[in-house]
Amino acid sequence: MSNQKFILIFLAVSIIISFSFLAFSERKQHDIKDGWFLYFNNIKDSSTDFTIENYSSNSNFSWELIVNEETISKKNIQVLKGNKENVKINSPLNGTQIKIKVYHAKEIKEIYKNFAQ
Repeated sequence: MSNQKFILIFLAVSIIISFSFLAFSERKQHDIKDGWFLYFNNIKDSSTDFTIENYSSNSNFSWELIVNEETISKKNIQVLKGNKENVKINSPLNGTQIKIKVYHAKEIKEIYKNFAQ
């Protein structure tokens, strides 16, 4: 009987320690220290509106809109650390593929949308 109690207590302590370690490591991984994200607001429709989320100390971004390999628009934008900025593109787009290219310091990120005709 005392063997069973020992095993149960050992298992319970092991599970508690494991859960505590996992919770600590997950919290550490979710802490974004220096990075930025780029994504379309709605990937299913024909909207080209996109968002830039900034978690870095550099707040200067520039972006360009490319339709069928031709640059349509270029602009600069400031996104402060910890904030996100929605960019709305109002110009009519005639093309089968659009690409948004965003520059930040020495890093470049691109997102694409293809439209069937």
